Amino acid sequence: MQPEGRASREVEGLRARYPVFYYESFAIEPTGSSLRLRFDYRVPPDLNFTTYTVLEDLPDNRQQIPAPAVENLVFNLGLIESFSYWKATCSPSIVINAGALDDEQLAWWQDLLLHGMREFFYVNKIDFTREDFVKLSVRDSRMARAYEQPLSNRSLIPIGGGRDSAFTARAFQQAAKPFGCLLLNPIPAARRIASAAGCDQPVVVHRTLDARLLELNQAGYLNGHTPFSAMLAFLSAICLAVYDYSNTVIANERSSDEGNTVFLGKKINHQYSKSFAFEEKFDQYLQKYLLKNARYFSFVRPLYELQIGQAFARYPEMFSAFRSCNRNQKSDSWCGACPKCLSVFITSYPFVSDGDLIRMFGSDFFQSESSLPIIRQLAGLDEHKPFECVTTFDEAIASLHLCVEKCDREGKRLPVALQYARKSILSGDGRAAEIAARVLSNDDSRHRIPAEFEKLLRATVRE
Repeated sequence: MQPEGRASREVEGLRARYPVFYYESFAIEPTGSSLRLRFDYRVPPDLNFTTYTVLEDLPDNRQQIPAPAVENLVFNLGLIESFSYWKATCSPSIVINAGALDDEQLAWWQDLLLHGMREFFYVNKIDFTREDFVKLSVRDSRMARAYEQPLSNRSLIPIGGGRDSAFTARAFQQAAKPFGCLLLNPIPAARRIASAAGCDQPVVVHRTLDARLLELNQAGYLNGHTPFSAMLAFLSAICLAVYDYSNTVIANERSSDEGNTVFLGKKINHQYSKSFAFEEKFDQYLQKYLLKNARYFSFVRPLYELQIGQAFARYPEMFSAFRSCNRNQKSDSWCGACPKCLSVFITSYPFVSDGDLIRMFGSDFFQSESSLPIIRQLAGLDEHKPFECVTTFDEAIASLHLCVEKCDREGKRLPVALQYARKSILSGDGRAAEIAARVLSNDDSRHRIPAEFEKLLRATVRE
């Protein structure tokens, strides 16, 4: 079925009014102990955007990276940043004046745009499958050369404030692996995790969107999800070079590979830039075009969220540090009423005591009837999977089974949400138990983790 109606007409109107989006330039501006990166975009006839990213506390003894290598890294960050501004008009042509890309890179970026922006296309009912939908072109088609000098053998772990990155950082700390933490616009939870993991001097970066974009959103221009983790990947590449690390170690689990829905015959995945497919593609791009001796991989890629919840239960010192709720980031709390909160809650509940559950979340989310429609969504009983970073459908069913099993084992009365789950979601024929056994025993071999880190992961999960 093709998109139609008012939304489609508005999109075509914007595309006709703004036929070309230009990535004009970038600038690298040292300011004391910081490095400010500026990116400029233009959309004739009347739109201009400027965005800034600031890297704080540059090391005095940092490796001297040649200017062309730094410029190449920054130019590429500007490319992924452009998605946030291009989406306002969805212009059919993107012209890149700020730097050079060869034909293979252009195809790589076209692929990222058409996969990473699919949730945006779905929400705005945009037909992105047309051959003439969007074309990227570049003024300079020379191949960029990756920086070839060695980097220090240590890892940089981006910390957003959630459980998965807290687990990763704690595992590295416990194994005495050399690592640092990358905090982007850090919330209190991210700072607490870094501190609890022994990282007293994290790499801190501040990113600011152009206020004009927010004005356009309110004025009815197009808006929606962009592949944030792809932006973080390119930002981390700059940080590897500037702060001298060789690995970006992310915490994207196997659950992120499952899509949310299908649109125009294509899978729509809110977490595309957290998926194994993107991880592979970016790792290859990183080494070929940016930093030859760097790596990008997820430490927890072989694991489901439920397995991470089980392993994280061994780190009680982290229980009160993390926050995964996106809605209540500013208040540093859990809302208890969104898919993200419930996803983390149901994958933690089976493995910790009631007291520790309160330490983590502040309350028992299963006691509220407002959790019921969210649990239905997580278990795959509604139109589509929630557009947040949540469990797979099978994991949700497995988690609910384990939650009910825990209450039965401890002789507790089921809270309202688990009463509903037992009656309406868990079939009673043993299927949920089989799913739980399969998920918890999963040992996915599809990953690109170096052997020493794979050994650490296995030891951490099985200890």
